[in-house]
Amino acid sequence: MSRCNSTEKLEVHHKRRDGGNGIENAEVLCHDCHVKTGTYGVNGKSPVDFTDEIIKAAKKRAGYRCECDRENCHISLDERTRNIIDAVKMPKYYL
Repeated sequence: MSRCNSTEKLEVHHKRRDGGNGIENAEVLCHDCHVKTGTYGVNGKSPVDFTDEIIKAAKKRAGYRCECDRENCHISLDERTRNIIDAVKMPKYYL
């Protein structure tokens, strides 16, 4: 699976709710990938927000890009292009 690599709407996600607020528990995700995590918006104990220092360090470590490589979370530009081309080739009664 390829990495998302989005550079827009980056958020820092806790890998584990009980994993603390250090850099080792920080993962940079674009908003779309963050929403697709299993814990986003789920009721329960929310971890304390990361400090600004940890957020900056995590984004720098990630190269200011989304780090998501989860299966079925996002598709590459090539896959998206193929899907659009396939849709255009479909007979109109399928659309």
